[in-house]
Amino acid sequence: MKIDPDSGTPIYLQIIDELKTAVLSGRYRDGDRVLPVRELAVQLRVNPNTVAKAYRLMQDEGLLVSRPGGGTFIAVPEAFSLRREREEAIAAQLGRLVAKAKAFDIGPERLRELLDDAWKRPAGDQHGMER
Repeated sequence: MKIDPDSGTPIYLQIIDELKTAVLSGRYRDGDRVLPVRELAVQLRVNPNTVAKAYRLMQDEGLLVSRPGGGTFIAVPEAFSLRREREEAIAAQLGRLVAKAKAFDIGPERLRELLDDAWKRPAGDQHGMER
């Protein structure tokens, strides 16, 4: 799990986003156990209260379930549509990207060119620019 303390996004929201991405990508499946709060806090070098807040909000959404003495587990609701959720996750990322492009005075046509260039690169090589 990757957390960027300098991103401007609260850490608890980054944790939620990372866990949702793990579910959407198939790394976590319904019923999989997630790390205990303290263990994840140590791993991420954050306050345990931050992890607990993320877990609590995900429980409120029905995406995590806690079993006293047994741990915390991924809970994928029946109404959960992987396709819809994946598209919403991408749309949210694109929204942030468009906002950043606007701030950098990059127009829609150039942004499309950059997206096309990125699409053509291998999945692990998304930092280079061809122009």
